[in-house]
Parts: sequence; structure tokens; C-alpha cells
Amino acid sequence: MIVVYSSKSGSSKAYAEALASRIGCGCFPIDGGIPDGEQIVFFGWMRGIDIVGIRGIDRKRLKAVCVVALDEAGRFESNKPKVLDRNSVSVPVFYMRGWIDRSKLNVFDKTILLAVSVMMKLKGLNEFNRPIFDAMMEGGSFYDESQLDAVERFCKPSVA
Repeated sequence: MIVVYSSKSGSSKAYAEALASRIGCGCFPIDGGIPDGEQIVFFGWMRGIDIVGIRGIDRKRLKAVCVVALDEAGRFESNKPKVLDRNSVSVPVFYMRGWIDRSKLNVFDKTILLAVSVMMKLKGLNEFNRPIFDAMMEGGSFYDESQLDAVERFCKPSVA
């Protein structure tokens, strides 16, 4: 088994490297020469309902997909059927919250974040969406390695 990731500002990469270390396997960027033959645990970030980078993965080799985004897990779960269908995913999917490092975003990405942030503000900020709004506008992190526990148990069933 290997871990493969697509990462824009680093959170998918950080989670992927942490899981690879926990389960004792190789970790590769999507564009970094993925070895043939082994099953893949893929980490990708969300752009709308697209899991960025997954189109480059052989579905026959997929063991699991880990989706990294800012939203709370409950919101992802409500969109999960659309996400799985859109990305042709039929293996177990794990969701974890990441971060935005605004210094790694291009002008287009920053413009999209601004538009989404404006829409959020117009609809009204509350205790649930305010942290996401703040992260999009100023950068911010929800990174928590304990979110990998379920993936680790899945990959290594003997882990308690």
C-alpha cells in the first residue's frame, strides 16, 4: 500500500505524510511518479465538489480516499453522494479538516475565496461558518492528526 496526495496549500500533504508514517508506507505527490501495482490511499483537497487530483488515480488501485477541506464533517456528509458520484469514488471515504495558507494561493484562487466569503457574509455569519470565513479571509488551520485515527484503523485493522 502507498499514500498519494494532491495538495494546494499543504494540508493534504501533511495528512498524507502523517498517515504514511503511521502505517509504514511510501508517500508520493500525484505528479511525482507513483509506483505501479500497490493499492493507494489518496488524499485530495476539495474545489467545489471536485476532489482535486483524483482523476489521475487508477480506480482499480484505490483502497480509500481522504478528502481534505475547511468545512465541518457534517456539511461534507450532506454532499457526500454528489461528491462520490462526481469523482467516481466507490471505496471508503474519510473526511478531515485542513487549512488555507493564503501565501500559496494564486490570484484566481484568492478571488474565488473572496467571492465565496462575500456570499457567506451576505447570508449571515454564525458560530458554525464564522471560523471557515475567517480561515478563508485570513488563513487558518483546523489540522488535527487525530482525524487520521479512523483511516489508520482501516488501513491497519489490528490498530486498536
